[in-house]
Parts: sequence; structure tokens; C-alpha cells
Amino acid sequence: MGFKPAPYRLFWAMVAILFGLARPAFAWDAVGHMQIADIAWSKLSRQTKREINAILRSGDPRFRPNSDAEEDVRDAFRRAATYPDVIKSDRNTLYEPIIPEMNSRFFKASPPDLNDNESLLCKTWHYYDTPIRGSAPHPIRDSNALNALDLARHELRRLERTSHIDRKMQCWWLYWTEHLVGDLHQPLHCASSYEFLPNGDAGGNLFPIADPGRPEGKGRLHGFWDAGIGSAIGIDRTQGLSPNVEEVSRRWSADPKLRPSRKVAAGLHVAEWIRDGARRADSLVYSGIQRNSSASAEYVQQQATLSRKMAVLAGFRLAAMLNSALSR
Repeated sequence: MGFKPAPYRLFWAMVAILFGLARPAFAWDAVGHMQIADIAWSKLSRQTKREINAILRSGDPRFRPNSDAEEDVRDAFRRAATYPDVIKSDRNTLYEPIIPEMNSRFFKASPPDLNDNESLLCKTWHYYDTPIRGSAPHPIRDSNALNALDLARHELRRLERTSHIDRKMQCWWLYWTEHLVGDLHQPLHCASSYEFLPNGDAGGNLFPIADPGRPEGKGRLHGFWDAGIGSAIGIDRTQGLSPNVEEVSRRWSADPKLRPSRKVAAGLHVAEWIRDGARRADSLVYSGIQRNSSASAEYVQQQATLSRKMAVLAGFRLAAMLNSALSR
């Protein structure tokens, strides 16, 4: 695989495609997931990059690299991080036949909540609703992001060590590994507040806020935080800094205020990520804003700072996970 600097190319095209779809609840939006993946790419070993190229070539045709050049593989790797959100609205993907089987993986002990569409499209794989801001016990269901990511990384590694690798299935698990590492660094995908609603607010999806940026002037706290990485990039741009995805990766990764220590970056205990995310949700995300109110300028700056930090941390950890799984 020839290595050359990667341009912007399909980045904004994919953003346009994703946001032209119906608006399900994304964990980080397309910009955020692709930015995390790009940060990870800059930390991957050459061997891991070669394996990722081979894996992506057996996945969904629209998400395959256009060539073996690094610019094209890097671009495909970024887009791959959005795949688990794409299947929510696009029912013509390569993996459509296996989605029902995958969705039922963790519903052995308890059935899905049909009123919440838990039986569809691996919805519950995207979050882990740690109960916060409430005193009553609220047990965690088995179908959650922790179990899904544990399965994805296990299968990615297991398939890599078989004599005849099933690259198509390996690509399915690569998509999910990329995506879920990003999801679990968005605080509202690690917690649900029981402060106002007896059944929780579904990670801020039931926490209404005033949002002048939306046509109806209303939004949800969850959606506001999904856009956090893109908002942080936008703030950078107002300060004369490049919004180019690879420039952002270089700039943020080199910032000592954002760059995690080696120990923290190498920490791949996902349950600890979730506990940290729930604490951040409690202490920052829910603390700085009121229901039906607009975010203050101070809150927006705090969101941007945390979003940058979480993007870098997620990218470094994703790279560590993939380097471990795909090295022979």
C-alpha cells in the first residue's frame, strides 16, 4: 500500500449522505465518528493499516477503498466508522441478511422492549444506560454497548487468527469496533438521568432544550452533544484554524492539553470508559444546562473542550485496540 497524504475527498460527501437520511439518534454525528477514526489512523502500525485495507475490501461496496493508496484506505476507514448508523435508515446494505440474527444476540435472558424498537437494527448496541441522578435501582439490560464492543473486538481478533479469514464478517466487526469506541466516549451514551423521569431520559434523548440552530427552535440534549466534535471544529475555524479532518487530527493529537498519557491511552477496559463517561455526564453534561433552556456560551465552550479531549482519547484507544487485534 503506497502511503501519501490524504485529502478531504469523500469526507463531506459522506456527511451530506448521512444527514440526508432520517434523523435517528446518532452517537457523535458523522463528522465526529470520522474525526475519531482519522485520529486513530494516524496511530496505527503499517501492518494494521495493511490488514484494514484487506478487510475493508470485503465489506459493503460503498465503503471500500478506491485503491491501495493510503489516501483512499484512510478515507474508507473514516467512512467505515459511520456504518452502524447508516444501517438504521438504509435497508439495502451488504449485511442486511444478518442484522436480525445480530440484533437477537443479547436478548436471550430478557426480550427486547418492542415499544422502544429494541428488536430492530442493533439499536441497543449503541449505548449503556448507567443510571444517574436517581435513587431507585435500574438494572442494565444485557443488550448494550459494553457487550457489543466486547463481542466485536473478540471476533475481530479471532477471525484474524484463523487459517482462512472470513474478511466479510471481519469487516462487519471492524465497522462496529470503530463505531462503538467512538460511541462510548460520548458521555450521553454512557448514562441515563432519572432526575425528572421515572424511566430515565434515554441518555438525554428525552431532555428537551432550546436550540436556535434548528428550524423549530427546539432540540434534545443528546443531539446537542452528538454534534460536539463538529461544533469544536467550527470553533477552531472561527479562530483561523483549518477544519480539514487530517489537519484537525494532527493539531488535536499534538496538543498537550488534549493528548492522553500513554497509560490512559492504552487503557482498554471498556467498563471503565463507561464509568468515566457516566461521571462526566453527571458532573458536566447535565450540570450546566436546564430543561427547555438554551446552552450558555460557557457551556458551549465546555462542550467543545470535552469533545476535543474525548475525540483524541477515543482515537488513541481505537488505534491501540486495532493494533492489538490485527497484529500477528
